Amino acid sequence: MTRIIAITGGSGAGKTTVARALARKLGATVIAEDDYYRCASTITDFDAATHNFDEPRAKEHDLLLRHLEQARAGGAFDKPLYDLVTHRRRSEIERIAPGETLIVEGIHLLATPVLRPLFDFTIFIDADEALRLGRRMIRDVEARGRTPRSVLAQFFTTVRPMHDAHVEPQRAHADLVLLSPPDAGPDHAEADADRVIAAFK
Repeated sequence: MTRIIAITGGSGAGKTTVARALARKLGATVIAEDDYYRCASTITDFDAATHNFDEPRAKEHDLLLRHLEQARAGGAFDKPLYDLVTHRRRSEIERIAPGETLIVEGIHLLATPVLRPLFDFTIFIDADEALRLGRRMIRDVEARGRTPRSVLAQFFTTVRPMHDAHVEPQRAHADLVLLSPPDAGPDHAEADADRVIAAFK
C-alpha cells in the first residue's frame, strides 16, 4: 500500500519546493493538485480574468479522490496535465506508477473532507501574505505571461478572501505546520524535509 503525504498552504507559500526536497529524500513521486483544475472548455462562459481559481470547486476533486484511492491500493493511475497559461488540460497524460510514497501538493487538499482520510501525513506551510504575494507576482509574470496589474487584481479579488475562507482553516487539520520565512532557500527546504521525515516515522 502506498503512503500518501499532503502538503498544503497558501499560493506562493513554498509547497512545491518542500515537496521536491522531501521527494528526493524519500525517493517519492510528487503530483500537483493544480493538474486537477477543471478544464476551461467545460466551464460555461469561462473568462480567465474573472474566474475564481482559488475556491475548492475550481478543482476536480472527485477525480483526484479516485486517483488517490488507486494509489493507496498500490495501483497506477493516469494523471491529467493542466496548462496554467491556456487554462485547459493538455491532450497528454502522466502515468503515475505505484510506489512506496506519493506526495501531493496543493492549496485545497484538506479543504475537501472526503480527501482527508486518504492522507497518512499532512503538512501546512505558513507564509506571510506579503511573501506569498511577492512570490506569486514573480511566478505569474515570468512563467505565465501575466501583467503585474492583473496579478494584483486577482490577489485582492479572489486569492486573499479564498485564502481566509478555505486555505488558512486547513491548518487545524494538519499533522505538522512549517513556517516559510522570507529568506527561505534550498537549505531551509532540506531542513523542513528532515522535520517531516522525523515527524512521520
